[in-house]
Amino acid sequence: MSGGGSQSYVALSWNFDEPGWLRAVPLTERLAYLDCPHPPFRRVLASCRDLPDAAWERLDNDPDLRVRRYAAGRPDAPAAVLERLVRAGGAMLKSWPPIVEHPNFPRHRLRAFADDPDPQIRYVALEEPGLPTEVLERLAVDSEAWIRRGAGRHPNATPALLEQLLADADPEVVDEAAANPQLPLGSMRRILDESAL
Repeated sequence: MSGGGSQSYVALSWNFDEPGWLRAVPLTERLAYLDCPHPPFRRVLASCRDLPDAAWERLDNDPDLRVRRYAAGRPDAPAAVLERLVRAGGAMLKSWPPIVEHPNFPRHRLRAFADDPDPQIRYVALEEPGLPTEVLERLAVDSEAWIRRGAGRHPNATPALLEQLLADADPEVVDEAAANPQLPLGSMRRILDESAL
């Protein structure tokens, strides 16, 4: 690739201001951008809401994760597409709104994420407020401290589980468990006494 070609590629794929003007173009012209090699154009196309089903199918399977994320923002995004997107990109916590908050997201499937080999996906299971105790217990001994922290702040954590997390080697896990409203008053008093507060 020549110098100009590589500069053009960087401009179009790295720090490119998305071409918002594309949203005002007639639908038939916009659809030509489904085949555009530059993801920013496909991302803008995926942010439109008047595309035909065939276009949504292409965008839901786009090689660029952010294009798929934009497409998932439509009100009628299918549940299977949303679940697949979370499995492909974890919770994508930096994106807003989170995909698991989409009205069509199959929230009853959240607990199934707890056994995924990818820790980012295991973490998504903690979005289920009614997560069963046995699932929370598995997440509370996860090798990743940030997952144990999530278990410590979970609203369904039992007093016994919180007591276990109070003995965790990671001080931030202990902090989350100590701040959980499910922790019995006696345990809270003991923490304050031990801290001489």
